[in-house]
Amino acid sequence: MLFERYKNNPVISPDSGKHYKKEFAYNPCAIVHQNKVYLIYRAEGSSGISRLCLAISDDGYNFKEYNNNPIIEPNLPEEKGGCEDPRITKIDDTFYLTYTSYNGMQPVTSQTINTSLAISKDLINWKKQGIIVKGLKSAALFSKKINGKYTMFIGGKNIRIAKSKDLFNWELDKNPILDTRENKFDSRYVEAGPPPFVFNDKLVLFFNTADKNGVFHPSLALLDKNNPDKVLYRADKPLMTPTEDYELNGKANNVIFGDGLVEFKGTYFYYYGAADKYVCVATAKKKELEKYLFSL
Repeated sequence: MLFERYKNNPVISPDSGKHYKKEFAYNPCAIVHQNKVYLIYRAEGSSGISRLCLAISDDGYNFKEYNNNPIIEPNLPEEKGGCEDPRITKIDDTFYLTYTSYNGMQPVTSQTINTSLAISKDLINWKKQGIIVKGLKSAALFSKKINGKYTMFIGGKNIRIAKSKDLFNWELDKNPILDTRENKFDSRYVEAGPPPFVFNDKLVLFFNTADKNGVFHPSLALLDKNNPDKVLYRADKPLMTPTEDYELNGKANNVIFGDGLVEFKGTYFYYYGAADKYVCVATAKKKELEKYLFSL
C-alpha cells in the first residue's frame, strides 16, 4: 500500500472537556508554516454545529491544540448550521481558507450550502470574505495562476473547475472534469480533496469518493498542468479503504475523507477524517510517492 497509516491514529479525537469538540473532530486541512504542520479541522459539540479549530505539530504526528480555539465561529447568516470541511492554500504571503457554509435548513441541498472564503496572514486571525460560490461545497484552490487565472476544483457530487482573476469572483465551468462511474468504488460521489500539487508538469489531484454502499475512500487523478480540464490519468482502485475501527465506526461509518496533504521533512502526510469522528494520518515517503506517480 502506498500510504501507511500512523500506528497511533487518531492524532486528534473528540474531547468531552471542550464544548466545541465534545462529540466529533474530523475532516482537517493542512499546511506547513515555520517548519511546523498546521491543521485546521472541523469540530462539533452537542449542538451539532461545526466550528473550525487549529492544532500545531513539530513532527506531523503529535499535535498541540491552539489555546483559543475555535479560530472560526459560525457567525454569519449563511453559517447558522456551521462552518465545515476546510481546505487551505497559501498564495504569496496570504493563506486562503475555503470552507462549506451551511445555513442550518433541512434538507441539505444546493439552496442551503455554499463555499465561503476566509483569509489570514498568520493562520490564527482570519477575516471572512463571505460566499464565493453559491450552491456548491468542497473547494480546493491551486496556488498558481494557469493561463492568467486562478483555478479552483469544486464539488461534492462531481468535480468541476472554477476560474478567477482575483480569488474572490469565480466563474464556474459547466461540465465536470471528474464524475461518478457506475459499478465502481466512486459510483456515488466524487468530491474534491486537498489542493493539488505539481509533479512533472502534471497536477496531482487527490479526491474523495463514495460507492453505492456509502463507503468513502480516497483516489487520485493526474491533470494537464496547463489545461487542467484534461484528465491524463484516473485511478481504477482507491488509495485506501476503511479497515480500522476508527474508520469503520463513528458518526458516519466506513469513511476515509481526506482534505489535507503536505510534504514535510521528506514525507507526504495525508490527513483525513475517519468515520466523521477523528482526525487521522497516513504517510508515504517522498521518493516512494514520486516513484509511483512517475509510473502512471
